Amino acid sequence: KVVYKNMNQKEYITKIRESQINSDKEFMLDSLAGGIDRLQKAFPRYGSFLMEFVQNADDAHSSSLKIEISNNQLLISNNGLPFEEVNVKSICKVGRSSKTPKDYIGYLGVGFKSVFLISESPEVHSGNYHFKFSKKEWADAIHIPWQIIPIWIETPSISNDGTYKTKFLIPLKELKLLDKIKEEVSPLHLNDRILLFLRHVKEIQIKKSEDKQSRTIKKSDNLSENKEYEIYQIEEYENENLKNRDKWLLFKSVCDVPSEIK
Repeated sequence: KVVYKNMNQKEYITKIRESQINSDKEFMLDSLAGGIDRLQKAFPRYGSFLMEFVQNADDAHSSSLKIEISNNQLLISNNGLPFEEVNVKSICKVGRSSKTPKDYIGYLGVGFKSVFLISESPEVHSGNYHFKFSKKEWADAIHIPWQIIPIWIETPSISNDGTYKTKFLIPLKELKLLDKIKEEVSPLHLNDRILLFLRHVKEIQIKKSEDKQSRTIKKSDNLSENKEYEIYQIEEYENENLKNRDKWLLFKSVCDVPSEIK
């Protein structure tokens, strides 16, 4: 049994790493590596990882999410609650999460693994936590579940001491993925209506440094005083110019789910 009490952030990451790599290599680690590989292939599209970060931001009570696309990497930031030990522990597991479906959108403990569809070295910078998962650190990566073995970053390349306390730096494993990512953040896939289904996020910014293009979608507070329904105004901007403005009438109801659907 591993005791994690009274550790600083670096010690906690190191202890998790040691606990993982000291597991049985022939059966436990190899089986986990194979399971994660199959899990990644189950995601229907490259853009699946984006929804995970939207969910993460909302679950962290973020009001703003920012997606910055540069030549060969993504930087995804939110201004919600920074990581605590329980969040680190969840991201270093498969199929186990500290979240519950009653209180959170994402709770299956598998969503972050979708980021490995596009990256082999994603970094997490949140609060005082700075760590990464890196395939190249392992000579026998095909038999090692490197996607859940954290590596502490001694000298972070980015700062998260401003408005955005949590940042995910995602280097792309192939440059050709850049076009796919740009497609996934387009209005066709990441449309403004997504804000209607989020509890806390009221703004999503998308910035492309290559062509200096930006897109922002914003949701107002509830404009209705009637408890039977809610009214929201959603605006979409391109390069700070208003492109579209709509008002939405939102009804909510609790439905019984048939057992075969459960």
